Amino acid sequence: MQDVSRGVLIFAFNTEAVDYVAIAEQTARLVKHTLGLPVTIITDQEVDNTFTNVRAGYAGGTAWRNGDRYTAYDVSPYDETILIDSDYLVLDRSLLTLLDTTEDYRLQHNGVGNMGVLSLDYVWATAIVFKRTEKTRLLFNLVGRIQRNYSYYCKLYQLRERNFRNDYAFAIANNIINGYTPNQSQGIPWPMLTIDKPVKQIEVNGDMLVVREDMAKFIPRQNLHIIDKDYLQSDLHVKFVDQICTQE
Repeated sequence: MQDVSRGVLIFAFNTEAVDYVAIAEQTARLVKHTLGLPVTIITDQEVDNTFTNVRAGYAGGTAWRNGDRYTAYDVSPYDETILIDSDYLVLDRSLLTLLDTTEDYRLQHNGVGNMGVLSLDYVWATAIVFKRTEKTRLLFNLVGRIQRNYSYYCKLYQLRERNFRNDYAFAIANNIINGYTPNQSQGIPWPMLTIDKPVKQIEVNGDMLVVREDMAKFIPRQNLHIIDKDYLQSDLHVKFVDQICTQE
């Protein structure tokens, strides 16, 4: 049997305010250390030559320049792909377990809200695990169609926000492709921890993480979704990544 290639895909397009490529390079360091997988960064900039760099065009979207995500199926060089945002810090090996399941793809079901008063529960597009199958190809093609016709789907699904969000597009595509059901059996079976306040520092303390905001939080070591881009562009974050990557 031919070997199945596995790797991690990160999209990173800089804005005037945020150097997403620099953030992605630090995230890629964490991935390679923690998961031992190759990393491909999709961008229009040059990246560190220790990672694969696919230079891609920009398809639109908001100020976050997030409009290329639907191309992930086509541009991924891997048979099985872990697709993550550049602000998703991979600090444990849990995502690897999803590559060994039989599902075509896995989405991070949110579980804390919906896209509108009478709409669907939305999913996070921050972390998606997918295999190269026909169902997965249809999912990503459908996300692209939703993006190109977003005003129509906003009205159809009574979305609360009118700006394009990959979270919403993947939630709608998943609903349609599964016969207008959410099919949470294809979900990632654990919650995603999002740190949405300004971060002063993150430290490792044995099997725990210390996240310093206004107060210090002690949490079990796990993957983190960090909203604060100022922290992710800071020297403190680079030192944190250095600390992780020098551990055995």
